[in-house]
Amino acid sequence: MKNMSIAVVDYDCGNIHSATKALELAMSNSVINGSVSLTKDPEKILNSDKLVLPGVGAFGSCIQKLKSIDGLKEALDEAVLKKAKPILGICIGLQLMATSSFEGGKHKGLNWIEGDVIPLDPSDAKLKVPHMGWNNIVVKKNHPVFQDIKINNYYFVHSYKFSPLDSKTIISSTNYGEDFVSSLGRDNILGTQFHPEKSQAAGVTLLKNFIEWSP
Repeated sequence: MKNMSIAVVDYDCGNIHSATKALELAMSNSVINGSVSLTKDPEKILNSDKLVLPGVGAFGSCIQKLKSIDGLKEALDEAVLKKAKPILGICIGLQLMATSSFEGGKHKGLNWIEGDVIPLDPSDAKLKVPHMGWNNIVVKKNHPVFQDIKINNYYFVHSYKFSPLDSKTIISSTNYGEDFVSSLGRDNILGTQFHPEKSQAAGVTLLKNFIEWSP
């Protein structure tokens, strides 16, 4: 069996190095042998076995940066939609998969999962936005990435949430004065609103499960 190659998409939007280091740690704990590389090269992305789209920042700025890198969006669309390569979107990486976002105006997303990115709206005025810190998730639908995780507690930093058109894409929810989607996916596509790379043991196990996942 050949070594697995995982490409972390580098489009100049935050936490890419911490995501890469966490994936390397997860790989060392996995039965899979392979390598993790940080790249914006469309050819490398098309030739990788799996992809990770991390990110921290404003939606409009991040989607603009991604689209400004020659051939990157086209390579991602081909890899994810045509070649069905497994992909994990983290935080803004998840939100970029939406049809559109209403953060600072209206912006077109990648439209891999139909839905909109809209503001968090906690019912309790004492709950500040952004939602920042540790919170539990409630797994709504069995998914291999959550296996062997006894305590589903993860680190969040966000002011917006993904509202998918199809509720069947929802994998988990979290409560912060309201229930919001904390992970979702379909087929080969998976995204988390939380940061597994900042979530200690549970996050490393989730990344290990992603490495071993065969959709």
